[in-house]
Formats: sequence, structure tokens, C-alpha cells
Amino acid sequence: MKVPFFSVIIPMYNRANSIAKAIESVLNQTFQDFELIIVDDCSIDNSAAIVKQFQFQDSRIKYVQNQINLERCISRNRGIQAATGKYICFLDSDDYHLVFHFETFHQKIIQENYPKAFLFSSAWNETEEGERTERVCPVIGTMDLYHYFLNYTVNPQRWCIERSVANSILFDPEIIICEDLDFSLRVVHAGIQIIQIPIQTTVYVASKDSFTHGDPKKWEKELFYLNRMFKKPEFKKKLRKNDVNRLLSIRYYHLASKSNRLNQSVNTIKFIFKSFYLCPLGYKKGVVKDLLILFIVTFPGVNFLKKLFR
Repeated sequence: MKVPFFSVIIPMYNRANSIAKAIESVLNQTFQDFELIIVDDCSIDNSAAIVKQFQFQDSRIKYVQNQINLERCISRNRGIQAATGKYICFLDSDDYHLVFHFETFHQKIIQENYPKAFLFSSAWNETEEGERTERVCPVIGTMDLYHYFLNYTVNPQRWCIERSVANSILFDPEIIICEDLDFSLRVVHAGIQIIQIPIQTTVYVASKDSFTHGDPKKWEKELFYLNRMFKKPEFKKKLRKNDVNRLLSIRYYHLASKSNRLNQSVNTIKFIFKSFYLCPLGYKKGVVKDLLILFIVTFPGVNFLKKLFR
């Protein structure tokens, strides 16, 4: 059998409302030499039926089903291990590629003489209502690669990886949140060639039921897995302290805001101090001012003073 140029992996869990659009964005590509591997992480809606309708019409679609819910890292790894293409691309089940996504990568790969590399493009952000904005994707230039990936999230749907490279790295099943950052940092650690294509080729949709926009425990989970990631021996002497502290400070800032909304004053103050301690100048403009205001309105003595001076 002819080996496809690309293997495209979509991990899926209960995406009956969006999986058709994701699949169609792959099938409608201007470059058509690919296989599409959909790994169903034990969905309980009718996502599987939708996939099988497409599969009946196009033999390039492979359907892999997990018997239990295994999370996206293991699902993507199953896709990588099932892939036969020369290069591996990814897409999340609530996002979609622009029609020239594969063609853009194919042209670059030919230009670079089939490199054993990690390539990535740029992306658009889009609301569920269809409002599109440019995602921050600066050119690496002379930036330190660890610094770049710690400061600018490069989601898997922007990746294109030579198959042997993908199989040598794989996703860490112990890092199920921020797994794209962990994978990228391990690519850098392994000394694999990194090629950037500064063209928007894919669209990241801010789905309200996604982890990023819909999980009430998002900040707690990210903090837990970032700390686990940063304890890895291979990263300890490679990552800049300021970059690590900035990422942790962001999570503590949002946890402080969340605790304040829940009227948890002790946690609010604790998270304020942790956020400020890690990043005294603030992880972005205005954050220190926000933390100060939050502290003033949360500090236990404020209500007493308000009553005193009424």
C-alpha cells in the first residue's frame, strides 16, 4: 500500500456538535495525500456514529476506540503508533484547519529536503460566534527555544512532526494538562530541529465546554501539572527561573480572583502573596495593581475600618 504523506490525528471525546466540521476541514484540504486517524476516548454521545458516516464515504479515515476514558495524551499516542504517514499532524475535535494547512507544510518539507524535524505554523483564535482574531505567534528569531515555548503556547494542531521523531518523544501520560508545553520542551531537550512557518493555517475555537474555557478547576489542574513538569530532571537546569515563575504566578493570580468570588478570604490572600512573590512586577501590565486592590478589599480588617468610619 502507498504510504500517505501525512497522518492526521484527532483525539475525540463527546464532540457530536463539532467533530463533523473538524473532519470536513481535513477532507477539504488542497493537499490530499493523507490518512485521518480519529481516536475516540470512549465517547458516550453519538460522536462515533458521525465519524463512521464519514468513514463509510472515505477509506482514508481510520477509527480507533478506547474501551475506557484514557485522556488525550494516551489517545494521541495511540494515534501516533497507528500512523503510517511520513509526517504527523494533529487537530482537536472542536477546532479546524484552513484549506491550505497541509499544502503549506508539504511545501516547506520539500524545501527543507524532508527534515527529521518538528515544524509548526501560526493560528487564529475564534469565538463560537465566529469572531476571529490573530493568535500571538511571534517569530522565534534568536530567542532561546525553552524561553519561546514557555511564553508562547504552541498547540498540537499547529504541529507537523516527522513520524520517527513523534514516536521517539510521545506524550507523557503523567502530564495530562499543559501536555503540549511538556512535549515541546522535550523536543527542545532532545535537540530536534525546529522549523517555524509564520503563516496562519489553522483555527483554534474557544469552545465553552473545552478544558480551557469550561473547566471550573482549570487553574488548580494547570498549577498541579506545571509543578510536576518543572520537577523533571531534564528541565531543572534548562528553564529560566523567571519564565517558570511567570507561568506559576499566572495560575496563582487567577486562583486569587476565583477565591475572592467564592468569598474565601484566607485563600485569596494566600494566592495573592504567592502570585506577587513569584512575579513582583506582574506577569503582565496592570496585574500588580489588580493584586493590590484585591488584597485591600479582602484583608480581614477592611470591613471593620469601613464600619468604624461610617
